[in-house]
Amino acid sequence: MKLATLVTIGFVMPFAVMASPERNDAKSGYWFYLEAEKEEEAIELPPAPYIPRGRALEALKPSEIQELINDQLDYALVSQTTEAVADYHRLIDLSRRRARGFAALTNIVLLENPGLNPRSAYPVTNAGRDELTRTRERERTRRLHKERQEFALIMFSSKNCTFCTSQWNVLQLFAERTGWIVNKTDIHLEPDKAGRFGVEGTPRTIMIRRNTNQWFTVAVGSESYPVIADNAYRGIRLLKGEITNQQFFNSEGDDGGFFDPTSRGLK
Repeated sequence: MKLATLVTIGFVMPFAVMASPERNDAKSGYWFYLEAEKEEEAIELPPAPYIPRGRALEALKPSEIQELINDQLDYALVSQTTEAVADYHRLIDLSRRRARGFAALTNIVLLENPGLNPRSAYPVTNAGRDELTRTRERERTRRLHKERQEFALIMFSSKNCTFCTSQWNVLQLFAERTGWIVNKTDIHLEPDKAGRFGVEGTPRTIMIRRNTNQWFTVAVGSESYPVIADNAYRGIRLLKGEITNQQFFNSEGDDGGFFDPTSRGLK
């Protein structure tokens, strides 16, 4: 409680003043020796990437442009300015125009150089692809039938083999269509034979060249008829020395052509 005076006409009277409980008499603020709150320091931005202009920009290699695009994107995300974002998209636009120009040049080159054009060996239309498939199937079937006396298939199986029955049915179909001899061998009953060909899991199907020591694996596990037929056809060509390992995917019509890996190169 504080004493105060009440001034009236002719009288000075002291009276008590009760302090309000809500009043805060603590002195605060800068002028009462308290430090003012510091303002946040401005963030110092990294320097903007240098973007060449005109011919100097057009002369940059693709790898240099990509590096510049990455740097400008980082800067634009940090600076958050319209100028930085615009420069980023200008670089993207340059790359887009370059790519389109290169695609146009590529189209002209492939039209003027059929030997470099994959469409010369592999059609893009449905009708063309269907005809190519039929041609390769006829070529494969003819060759497999021709070699039926020189080659045979052996499928290695085991008692608890899950897929051996279904694989054996596929091989029976193969035998019917090609005239090949197909045999089945249990690896537990004939372990020496299985060891000779390195067979551990079943089913596994190998192709042997009769009266020789040559053989080739045509299936590991359960495979479809087309896979068995394709691998047998390719195995014939491989064992007879018509193709190298690198040419394993070649059909006879591919030899020396666009898809032959051994016949292409800069000259």
